[in-house]
Amino acid sequence: MLRDQHVCAIGTITTFRHTRVKLLLSLDQLRKFAITLVASVAVAQTPVMLFAQQPVVRETSPVILAQDGHAPFHTRGAVVQPAAEMSLHSPGMIEDATMNAWPQSEPKPLRSAVSQPDRSHLDVPQSTTHFHTPPFHVPAPVSHGPHHAQLDPYRIRAEEIQPATNSFAQQTQLISNMPFGSWWESEITGPLGFASEALPVDVAGLTQTALVQSPLIQGVLAEPNIRQQDLVIEHAAFDSLAFIEGKFADTNDPVGSALTTGDNSARFRDETFTSGAGLRKKALSGGALELVQRGGFQDNNSTFLIPNPQGTTRLEVNFTQPLMRDRGRAVNQTRIVLAQLDVKLATNEARGELETHLIDVTRAYWGLYQARAEWLQRKRLYDRATELRSVLRARSGVDSQQRQILRAEAAVASRQSELVRIETRIRNLQARLRTLTGDPNLTHGSNWELIPQDIPMIEAISLSPRDATITALDNRTDVTEAIRKIQAISVRVGAAKNQVLPRLDLILHSHLAGLDSQRDTFGAFTRQFSDGRPSYAAGLLYEMPIGNRAAQARLNRNRWEMCRALNEFQQTTEEAFTDVEIAVRETQTAYAEMVAKNLATDAAAREVAYLEQRWQLLPDPNESAVLLIEDLIDAQQRLADEERALVAAQVGYAISWVQVRKSMGVLLRLDDPNSVPILDISPPSWSVSP
Repeated sequence: MLRDQHVCAIGTITTFRHTRVKLLLSLDQLRKFAITLVASVAVAQTPVMLFAQQPVVRETSPVILAQDGHAPFHTRGAVVQPAAEMSLHSPGMIEDATMNAWPQSEPKPLRSAVSQPDRSHLDVPQSTTHFHTPPFHVPAPVSHGPHHAQLDPYRIRAEEIQPATNSFAQQTQLISNMPFGSWWESEITGPLGFASEALPVDVAGLTQTALVQSPLIQGVLAEPNIRQQDLVIEHAAFDSLAFIEGKFADTNDPVGSALTTGDNSARFRDETFTSGAGLRKKALSGGALELVQRGGFQDNNSTFLIPNPQGTTRLEVNFTQPLMRDRGRAVNQTRIVLAQLDVKLATNEARGELETHLIDVTRAYWGLYQARAEWLQRKRLYDRATELRSVLRARSGVDSQQRQILRAEAAVASRQSELVRIETRIRNLQARLRTLTGDPNLTHGSNWELIPQDIPMIEAISLSPRDATITALDNRTDVTEAIRKIQAISVRVGAAKNQVLPRLDLILHSHLAGLDSQRDTFGAFTRQFSDGRPSYAAGLLYEMPIGNRAAQARLNRNRWEMCRALNEFQQTTEEAFTDVEIAVRETQTAYAEMVAKNLATDAAAREVAYLEQRWQLLPDPNESAVLLIEDLIDAQQRLADEERALVAAQVGYAISWVQVRKSMGVLLRLDDPNSVPILDISPPSWSVSP
């Protein structure tokens, strides 16, 4: 079906409706507005908004904004205050994208207040970032041009996708009341003492800084502007051309024929001045028009020049119109249409590179969060080993054995080495964030401790694979790019088919001529309109290469390129189906894994508490004291490992939402050339279709 449709496209010259070219914003436009990226903890960001009023300052509060009466987001220490908003979603690359209304339900607190660590001994700048969590919405589809129908069979196929099994929903229902508290969450958002100065950071602020400051993003944003200039160059080929020319020649040649001067002169002396001024214009239909006024004078010693000297003028109109090859607006606008498609392709490529860079920023942030959580976990593990060693040393003369003390000392040394490695990892991730954001303030404050303020979400959100796939078909950049390539090759096929035709041009000419004596060019100019009548001429020019092999080869090459583009489009669309399927499944799996790790952590904590009580209060006289210490140290290690796995699962669940949005093509939207890029990675509020 697809191939038949494109065979028709090969046999026709495809024209495109002129549309406004959408470009990425410039750096000046970024700096012009107060950008606020909205952070949702699961995936770290939601759409950028412009605020007409003063930005709302973050206030320390345990209250969390809920969405649609639910609670899918956690934002530590942030409360959302009402503010007048101006949506950036104006017609553009994604046309007619509008923001849904804000929910009217009151925000619900998600968890009780958590005591904050004492930060009075550190210089921690106050953060002014404010968070908003607008409802999830799917943007309007990207305009795919005349080949939009190529996606219709895939949309029908997507509509037939069956919802996932109910195991995920049942599992979510079973563990909905399970506590998800983690002791390190209250400490991870405070300084750990790695530096004398600390700086609170969140995903919203880091991505905002990267959008404005990162040299990589600035370079990426320049590419669509470069392609835009190529488009202007192609349009300029049809601009009118004004020209002026002039030439004076003083000739003094020997006479070799009596017909040169008409007398016995030995040399021919001639003074000639010629000039011209006019306009040339190439029409979109392929015709070329020239209007030129010529004038000059001539003075020589020939008896055949009458009058001598004389002034001459000539007003000419020349027009050439192709009748076969190069005829028509579609053919002559081919380069313009291709340049327009190049701009759109460059915008898609820039969007992809921006997404990749901002995802790197997000991953680095969550990596920093994970490393700090692991440091806190290992620090507690180290403190427990140190406490155990101190108790054993104090009781060495009572009931402690030397082997127990040595085992505790080995555990202390091992856990201390882990702390050193994790601290190095934290510093490396902070350096990575400084490089990714490109903020000179962070670069100069390389010794600052960066303190994450966002924590991962823990709520389960059902996602419809069918709706996600349909959204991906309408918004993925690779699908759009494949369709743009089909459009471009379709244009080339039509132009190549026209070039197979022979050249047949209609040539028209008309002029008015004037003549006066005494080098009076202006007098001749007046007389060209009063004396005589216009002259005219008409003719045809025919040209046909023998065999015409080059034009036929170009046409066949473009047709093969069309077949290749159709196959690539089919492969790209299949990959979109697969990517969405995997991303949705990975999100559900990540949540299930997080739930399982939470259960494992809880069980490991109970085991540690049980063994500590047995060792401290009621040791079994029939059990070896050395083995009890071994069991306790091993249980503590298992608990730390499970806690580390839990944090990794939480971060994995947060990153999985980034991948879902990326697979759907709605991670980053460039709605309008006069607005800012919108990083939208909030979890969707879809429910699984019945």
